[in-house]
Amino acid sequence: MYLKFIPSILVVSLFAACCCAQSRAQLEYELRGVDVVERIGDRIPTGLSFTDDDNRHVTLGQYLKPGRPLLISLNYSNCPRLCSYQLNDLSRALSQMEWTPGNEFVALTISIDPTEDYKQAKQTKLRYLGQVGKAEADHGWHFLTSGDESQVLALAKALGYSYRFDGESGEYRHKAAMFIVNGDGVISHYLRNLAYDPKDLTAQLKASADGKMGQPSTDASGFGLNCFAFEYTDNMSRAFNFMRIGGVGILLFLFSFVGYWWFRELRKPREAKVDDSVQPEAT
Repeated sequence: MYLKFIPSILVVSLFAACCCAQSRAQLEYELRGVDVVERIGDRIPTGLSFTDDDNRHVTLGQYLKPGRPLLISLNYSNCPRLCSYQLNDLSRALSQMEWTPGNEFVALTISIDPTEDYKQAKQTKLRYLGQVGKAEADHGWHFLTSGDESQVLALAKALGYSYRFDGESGEYRHKAAMFIVNGDGVISHYLRNLAYDPKDLTAQLKASADGKMGQPSTDASGFGLNCFAFEYTDNMSRAFNFMRIGGVGILLFLFSFVGYWWFRELRKPREAKVDDSVQPEAT
């Protein structure tokens, strides 16, 4: 009786597999030209110029000081998803850390959007400074912009950070990553994804201040979090739902099928005993 359900289960499973394959292909298409390649030990170009959140023209070299590392993130204020999560996590970590930006290290958040100006960067900075709750952070966490996209692209290239603008959605495709550069301008550590642990972040900054280098990731999916459009996330959600439905259906089929046959085998000895106890009447 259970054999009639096999075609339905197979159809659901095949459909779920097709959706998963389609979503994977779409992910690869969405993230073409978006990557993070770790370049620990390389130097960043210190002469690149930006505008800080107080409308002052600055260079990266101005923030470098022996023994005082830089914590760099590449974001933009109009990012509808990943950037806000990343900066919220960073703010939470900074509020709980032993070290404070402006004292032992400097934090730089650099916009990848050339249309963003210092006024917008200032508003973004104030939003996250309120979460940090440390007065020193106002002088140690700088939000930089540049109308010259080549300046940001040069820094991104040195950091091994590839991103691109998607004209259809009007958003930037990028991954979640942060970078620690020591006081000599040498890349020492990469921070992957989100959920930054205050103790781990402090330890990495201290190591960078001491001239030590971090270990590169051995996992190809180390920078797995991406900023992508809602159309993709909807497809992804549907694919996972179909996979779950297919998986649950297969499990239900297997358990019921095995249970049925187990129950049948369990009844056989009882039926045999009943047959043995019933003797035919003598004629």
